[in-house]
Amino acid sequence: MNNQSWVISTSDLSEGTTLSFDLLDANGNVLHKAGVPIGQRLKDRLAADGITSVTILGTSEVSPDKVASVLLDSFDPALIQTLSQSVSAASSAVSSAMQNLVSGKGIDSKPLVEGVESFMHSAAKDIAAALSVLSVQQKAPATIEHERLAERSAKLSLLGVITAIAQGQKDSFVTEVGLAGLLHDCSLILQPSLIDHDPGKPLSSAELEFYRSHPLKSAELLRETEGVSSAVLEVIEQVHEQANGTGFPRGLQIKDCSYQATILNVADAYITLTDSNAHHRFVQSDALLYLVSQATKGLFCARTIQSMMRAMSVYPVGTVIAMDDDSKAVVVRSNTENPMKPVVRTLNTAQQKIDLTKSARSIVGPYTDATTGRQRIPRSEMIKEFWRLDANEGTES
Repeated sequence: MNNQSWVISTSDLSEGTTLSFDLLDANGNVLHKAGVPIGQRLKDRLAADGITSVTILGTSEVSPDKVASVLLDSFDPALIQTLSQSVSAASSAVSSAMQNLVSGKGIDSKPLVEGVESFMHSAAKDIAAALSVLSVQQKAPATIEHERLAERSAKLSLLGVITAIAQGQKDSFVTEVGLAGLLHDCSLILQPSLIDHDPGKPLSSAELEFYRSHPLKSAELLRETEGVSSAVLEVIEQVHEQANGTGFPRGLQIKDCSYQATILNVADAYITLTDSNAHHRFVQSDALLYLVSQATKGLFCARTIQSMMRAMSVYPVGTVIAMDDDSKAVVVRSNTENPMKPVVRTLNTAQQKIDLTKSARSIVGPYTDATTGRQRIPRSEMIKEFWRLDANEGTES
């Protein structure tokens, strides 16, 4: 880990935190010395100078690169490689499909179906390995809007496939979930401003209208595509419908929706909160807590969240946690019989694997600092952080 460097957002610098490393600007100049607490004056100075990110040079056991290395090393390397290649291939297939839509060409569904089949085959071998690939932050995020959308769609498809497999659903059901996950947002290519929209900013009236109807637009664009069944089109139309009827585009309740769409509805919310390309990348366990809390209010399907939690544990694979001895570890596998006690791997030199169902050790909670690349969600702010249509009602163009 010597001479390691990584970039963090200045918004992740918490006032009062004492860092064990220097903060550098893009030219390598020291902005803040190690051992000196972060103060509001520093944050104000960075903001005044237009600095939105800083470079860290040093070592940290909880940096995204270190966590990813320890996490992925916990699984069969051949399977991890296959899963990573599958996500990349599916993302490329979605990207090509969207470009064809823009140019008015037809879509070849074969590579899309092959992508879903690859997800199914690999995830069935080891769900934890598939979840680990989902949790790892990409080293070089896509810079082109439709590529970012395609990558997110591939991740959504994979998470939907994982959830359906964890429920024991039949192959045809899982395939419909995976294919709808890949394609349900394809119409957003026609409104690029929505692809990378910051949920903290209001939508214009035109954007809001388009977003309300984009599931229907996606289904219509795909209506004549060979290999995309009417069942998949129905799922695409219903992904954003909520269990209590507050979703869109039709305001359907869960009893009126296909269960494939219900699975993707929950998976989409989880991806929104945790994806590496999101404006805020939150701790996975906080995302699950959000989903659980909203399920009790009737927003999400409790059954789906329960099955997702069985596959992930309360602390999903990839979550950095603080142990009772103040050491840090990463969750590498769930224990379906005891979701509070997953299998973890320490982030220290020993990198010890501990099954907490067979150990006296315990988890204190999820861990974040300025180097983890993730943020916590205050419970009072959870509803505000999730991009909901009602948060954008009444905006002006």
